[in-house]
Amino acid sequence: MQGFRWHLARHGGCIAVTIVMDARLEPGAMWVAVGPPASRVADVAAAMVASVIVLVHGGPAAWAAVASVVAMVTLACAAPRLQRLPVARDVLIVGTGALGRITGNEMLQGSGPPRVIGHLRFPDEGPNRRLHAPVLGTVDALESILRDRPVDEVYLASVEVAHRPSVQAAIRTCECLGLPFALPSCGFRLARARPVHEEAFADGYIHYCSVPVKPVQSAFKRLLDIVASGVALVLLSPLLAGVAFAVKATSPGPVLFRQERVGLRGHRFAMLKFRSMVADAEGLRARLIAQNEQSGPVFKIRSDPRITPLGRFIRKYSIDELPQLFNVLLGDMSIVGPRPPLPSEVARYAAWQVRRLSVRPGLTCVWQVSGRNQIPFEEWMMLDLGYVDHWNLAADLALIARTVPVVITGRGAS
Repeated sequence: MQGFRWHLARHGGCIAVTIVMDARLEPGAMWVAVGPPASRVADVAAAMVASVIVLVHGGPAAWAAVASVVAMVTLACAAPRLQRLPVARDVLIVGTGALGRITGNEMLQGSGPPRVIGHLRFPDEGPNRRLHAPVLGTVDALESILRDRPVDEVYLASVEVAHRPSVQAAIRTCECLGLPFALPSCGFRLARARPVHEEAFADGYIHYCSVPVKPVQSAFKRLLDIVASGVALVLLSPLLAGVAFAVKATSPGPVLFRQERVGLRGHRFAMLKFRSMVADAEGLRARLIAQNEQSGPVFKIRSDPRITPLGRFIRKYSIDELPQLFNVLLGDMSIVGPRPPLPSEVARYAAWQVRRLSVRPGLTCVWQVSGRNQIPFEEWMMLDLGYVDHWNLAADLALIARTVPVVITGRGAS
């Protein structure tokens, strides 16, 4: 056991190292420590020493606690030396002229992200064979393209006076959909001169976001997701094994149900659930559309005939959602955030409703603790947007606390 505890202590230290040195705390941004290397080593060394002391002298209950405490303390110590570098994954460049071409070339020459998925041209711009990414259409098609494929940031690559109406319309579209965008910081390209505060627009663009930017709180949120989901998976492993056995024993079909859902900024992922319906539930859905009891594009039936007897129980107490802790650990989801929708639902969203995808989806949310299936669709969307616009870590912790009695009583589930 002594060696096992030391192994866990080292893992606690590794969590701290990962968070400080190389963690992606939010898609679209990478955090790196920019302070003196000796300071970073001191932070990590202190965290590892603390892990060893607590875990050697403590019991099993201390193992999970120390990882979270050490990682949080380490992150807090390193916070003054953290710098936010804009690193969008998939970007769309509006503009095929010289500025658009140079912007794409600079991204292509970089050692990592972002990746240019394509260009849109302004009405007076012609074809440009020197572009390395395809031209997907004109700027007028911006909204349809953003709704059709995942984009992490839009670069509006023009300083031409004639393009200002189109740029302004594109800004409104990005704000409506909740997508980050970037505007040129200067109308000229500089060869030698550098801005006094270069870190503010290192790539020549000023970056804008339609949701509150709270770097330290976002860091702690992601840290909470990693620690809470990891600890929960360990502590709940007997329950997970029991439910898996019960699902397999009571109805034919797989234990887990994998379903494609839409996550942050339109990126799709496979969401996990314990199977609570018959094996061919998706095929039977078309026959039940007329019985839908929920407004909007969402499909909900209070007494859904596809649900198995065991499924009705695990759905009532949200036990079927527990495998999504793996999604949280992988970064597809968060503990708190709007519930992830189906692609078919997103396709029917009004433009203003797409903005709920501007944050990572979660296990629980305001809708979850406010009545769930008893809430009309538009009110549900407004609750989610209220969360997006006013998010803070304290609100997340309050929602987690409010979720516990809802899950225990099964209120609002179907």
